[in-house]
Parts: sequence; C-alpha cells; structure tokens
Amino acid sequence: MGMLKDLREENNYYEIQQFRQIWVWLILLLVEFALLFTILSAMINLFVSIIIISIGFGFIWLFYRMKLITTINEDGINIIFAPFTNFIIPFNKIKKYQIRQYRPIIEYGGWGIRYSKYGKAYNVSGKIGLQIELSNGKRLLIGTQNPDTLLQTLNEIINKN
Repeated sequence: MGMLKDLREENNYYEIQQFRQIWVWLILLLVEFALLFTILSAMINLFVSIIIISIGFGFIWLFYRMKLITTINEDGINIIFAPFTNFIIPFNKIKKYQIRQYRPIIEYGGWGIRYSKYGKAYNVSGKIGLQIELSNGKRLLIGTQNPDTLLQTLNEIINKN
C-alpha cells in the first residue's frame, strides 16, 4: 500500500483500475469449477490434477493482482499495467491527444494490453479512453474512468510547458 500512497502524493493525476467486473469473475470461477469437475470425474493422475488446479488458481490470482495505474506529472504520462509493464510517455513525444469513446471488443478485441489496427490499448473496463498519437505516428489508447479530470490535468501541464 505504501507504493500506491506515494504515487498518489507525487503526481498531478492518479487513477487505478482493476478487473472487478462480476462477469470476469464468474467466467474465471466457472472455468475453475469445470477443471475441478473434469479432474474429479475422470480420475486423472494426482500430479496432473494438482498442476491443472494450480494453473486455474494462478489465473484467478493474476486477474486479482492486475491493475492499470495511470499517473501524470511533469515527466509525462506514466502507464503501469501491473505486473506486466511500466513506462512513461514524455510530453515531447506526444503529437496530439483527445478523450474518446471506443468499442473495446470491436476495435481492440477486448480488455487488457491489446494490439490492433487502431494501435495499442491499455484498458481494464469501460469504453472511454485517452487516445494519444505519438510523434512517430503510433497510436495508443489508455482507458479511464475519469476522463474530465485526466484531460484537464493533461491540458494544464502541457499548456504550462
């Protein structure tokens, strides 16, 4: 919790999003129960059963731990998609940006870290994001639940520089 408190205090903007949608957890639990049922009914080798159950619970643990943290400070926009990536987009690399509504499944194939013809997306839930076009022509979308605050903070910092 200490790291999250530090991130909140040292940034102009801070947002954390996690996979907490009921439908995500229902799917994960259904898959785990299906694995358990298959193992119990098929009398699979004990070692194989333990591995399969561990993998299932590993996915549940992974989804519980995954989080998208977006911060903005004088250095740029920091994107942390724990436990996978952590990087900063410096303001001088941003050509243009805007808040936009998007269709996660149609445009990016779902949620998470996604690649498509529309660019790269980091999203956890919802359908509103910060669309960024970088100076090298690449596009990046960051999902947000606070579009007004995000845009206001970004405008204030970029206009100040």
